[in-house]
Amino acid sequence: MITVLEGGITTVPGFRAAGVRAGIKRRGLDVMLIACVDGPVPAAGAFTTNLVKGAPVLVTAEHLKTRRLGAVVANSGSSNTYTGKRGLRDAYRMAQLTARLLKLRAVNIGVASTGLIGSYLPMRKIEAGIRAAVRELSDSREASLNAARAIMTTDTMPKEIAIRVDLEDGTPVTIAGISKGAGMIRPILKTATMLAFVVTDAAITSDALRAALQQAVDKSFNMINIDGDMSTSDMVLVMANGRAKNRRITLERRDRQFQAGLEYVLTELAWMIAKDGEGASHLIEVQVKNARNLNEARCAARTVAGSNLVKAAVFGRDPNWGRIVAALGRSDIRFDPSKLSLALVSERGRVDLVKRGKPMPKRAVDRARDLMRSKEIEIHIDLAAGKACATAWGCDLTYDYVRINSRYTT
Repeated sequence: MITVLEGGITTVPGFRAAGVRAGIKRRGLDVMLIACVDGPVPAAGAFTTNLVKGAPVLVTAEHLKTRRLGAVVANSGSSNTYTGKRGLRDAYRMAQLTARLLKLRAVNIGVASTGLIGSYLPMRKIEAGIRAAVRELSDSREASLNAARAIMTTDTMPKEIAIRVDLEDGTPVTIAGISKGAGMIRPILKTATMLAFVVTDAAITSDALRAALQQAVDKSFNMINIDGDMSTSDMVLVMANGRAKNRRITLERRDRQFQAGLEYVLTELAWMIAKDGEGASHLIEVQVKNARNLNEARCAARTVAGSNLVKAAVFGRDPNWGRIVAALGRSDIRFDPSKLSLALVSERGRVDLVKRGKPMPKRAVDRARDLMRSKEIEIHIDLAAGKACATAWGCDLTYDYVRINSRYTT
């Protein structure tokens, strides 16, 4: 059983957080720090597969070879990407300063940055921000919220969640996370940017944590598509301090309940990101069922959620089911169009638009227009080709999205 708790990452015993203003951005908090009281603990990460990677991604991936992290430091306002040797030096410097202040080794510090590509970090401000964040580390509710705010760029709201789940041995563990992301989001994560930091008090090996993370990422962050653009700085990090003292989870002895809890946290954070897409007025959830296999189910769901024509139709409250059919047809999956069914669902009800390959009468389309006045729209697709299911999330494409991204640097 999963119980949603009030709060964020500081809900997990043994973790402290801070979010401070260093003046990197024009306004708002912009330096975040999460620290484990117990020092370096088992950790795992997933990173962007973009060929162009930010310096913090490269540094953190290198540090994770130790399989342990004691803290994560991040800034917003500059992504430290395409900044060459200086960018790498600056990322290392962030880790080194944080480590020295927390009495840790630099290789046990994760580093993340988000913001404009091609701009150097204002290191005097960054360093002052890190020192302030160390001073303000706390396990308070406010500290978690400040950490979530400090990594925001074009986000309109902080994103955080905490849950408690009973493991298979009966031990209750806490899992919590924060994330950011509103645009430049189509993550393809493996062993405006999408960042997520998750902590837990479960006892688990780093290898088992990495396996659990990748499985959870495939069902959550890898299933969101805001605008089809993959960031250079996407990163998910998870740390586990073992304070719950459960029977240790290993690759050989996994725990289905822990996996379910981690997937719940990441899926909720992914959902928040999709809902907060740049300029978005509608959340789009695409549910695909009866695909030939899981890969095809995910491919179909992602393709529809990422279609600019579908996004534009949802923005205009236009139940143009032909856009959905066309997206499925180009998604490189195999199905019989004459057996396809699709429907729109919202708080206002459900409308079937195609049943077993046959379009519904015009009155169904008219009803769908009213249904699309809701802020959250579900597209239900039955491929009638197998038994696999998948869900993807996205948002509509609005005038505000163009406005935001037409003057990002100006």
